[in-house]
Amino acid sequence: MCPSRLREEIFTLLYSEKRPEVAVLRLNRILESAPENSEALALKSYALNKLANVSHDWKYSESALETAERALILNPDSDIALTSKGWALIDLGDAALAVEALSRAVQLNPRNEYAWYNLAWAQYLTGNAAASTESLERALNISPGNPIIQRGKRLMETGELPDHLKRKPS
Repeated sequence: MCPSRLREEIFTLLYSEKRPEVAVLRLNRILESAPENSEALALKSYALNKLANVSHDWKYSESALETAERALILNPDSDIALTSKGWALIDLGDAALAVEALSRAVQLNPRNEYAWYNLAWAQYLTGNAAASTESLERALNISPGNPIIQRGKRLMETGELPDHLKRKPS
């Protein structure tokens, strides 16, 4: 499955340019004229998660979860929407439910490194260290030089949580 141009554009804004607010605005413009665009909804959910992690404002995680659910109604097989749903659930404190969504995401797209990475975190947070290690290795095999995944591996190995998970969402 090839990433779409829109996905490439949004991921560039999120990861290369580190501008999640611009990604959300771009997706909002698309959704104004095409509110049933499941890809734009899934990517908006993804961008909202990134914005939540950067700002530590968990209302963005709640919005990300709602937006992912809307995308999944339109396209139940969207690995991006499932990845976003899982990510939001982790940030909102429900790692067990996140495992379900993320397991489905990697089943649908075994080449989605962020689905594997988030699955590793959900498994780690639910105490399933063996599965977490395996999922993390899958993510690294897909994207070996990915600094986000490499940092996550170091955090898991030392038993440390990422900053955005150190305090309970309110």
